[in-house]
Amino acid sequence: MPFLAALLGLVLPRQAVRNGQPRQIPQLAFSSEFAGVDQDGNCKWEGRVEGAVAGRVTIALHQVESPLEASNPVWHVRSRWKVAAAPRARSFEAELEGMVDWKTGSSQLSGTITSGWMKGAWVQEEARFVNGDPRGVLRIIPSLAVR
Repeated sequence: MPFLAALLGLVLPRQAVRNGQPRQIPQLAFSSEFAGVDQDGNCKWEGRVEGAVAGRVTIALHQVESPLEASNPVWHVRSRWKVAAAPRARSFEAELEGMVDWKTGSSQLSGTITSGWMKGAWVQEEARFVNGDPRGVLRIIPSLAVR
């Protein structure tokens, strides 16, 4: 199979096992409260993360479509996450994109860590908006591509 993959130009993931044990995917629970609108016009939330990393989180979110689409229940969004962790070596920033469904109060975003701890890792967010404030989980998936 590796020969066939190489022949076809495919990149195979490494086995997600280390020392005979399944590799754990770092997971962070987060909760936040609305903190206003930042200087770029993004909605901003501030709060806490716990789990593989503990610290403060700042979430900036903006709708990709025009303001005329703001009345739609589902938004295509881009989001910037800043996590200030203790220890500082686990701090990171990530750029995510996805959908917010205001009717169900849920969001699903994904993207990559752009700087700091685990730079280049894939991030998946699942959240519920409770009274307008997102609470949920970030899963950080280390790069699995064979280099």
